[in-house]
Amino acid sequence: MATVLGVSLIPGPSTFIAFAHGATYGWSRSIFTALGNSAASILQATAASAGLGMIITNSATLFVAVKYAGAAYLIYVGIQMWRSAAQRVSLGSKGNHQDGRPQKLFAGGFTVAISNPKAIAFFTALFPQFMSAGGTGWVQLGTMVILVGLGAFVVALLYGCLGAWVRGMELSKSFMTRVYKVTGGLFVVSGFGLAASKNG
Repeated sequence: MATVLGVSLIPGPSTFIAFAHGATYGWSRSIFTALGNSAASILQATAASAGLGMIITNSATLFVAVKYAGAAYLIYVGIQMWRSAAQRVSLGSKGNHQDGRPQKLFAGGFTVAISNPKAIAFFTALFPQFMSAGGTGWVQLGTMVILVGLGAFVVALLYGCLGAWVRGMELSKSFMTRVYKVTGGLFVVSGFGLAASKNG
């Protein structure tokens, strides 16, 4: 659990979107973003447990296809966030926003988290380090998958609360616009970084 939390706390696309949703819609709405992030992490961890991690890591074509699709999506989200920065600040000053529907926030958290195929490779390499020869394999894997989902939820919600705290400081609209633009820029950088990263 400590390992999962330590890795999850490192700023990345999943934490960026949780922060943005918290700043725009408040911490209570960011719970749905955290749930989406957690669901994606559970799916990735389950895929790793089922052996799909080996398939993806050993199939260069499949890995590259998933990687570039994820990178393109992150860049798209970043550009959209940059372009709508001023509108997001306006929405954030109100209590009611149509785009803050639970299913949309959940989908945003899920899609961003699932877009990184390296998470499956990471879990494939991580899980064996914590398995005991004397234990039941599926029970151990199931426990670790649950812990991954819990850790992803806690960290995403933490960043959502951080975003809500920044929003609650009632900073100037120009400053908040820059916050959203920087967050959008980080998404774009993350997308290009994912695309440029090596397959191994």
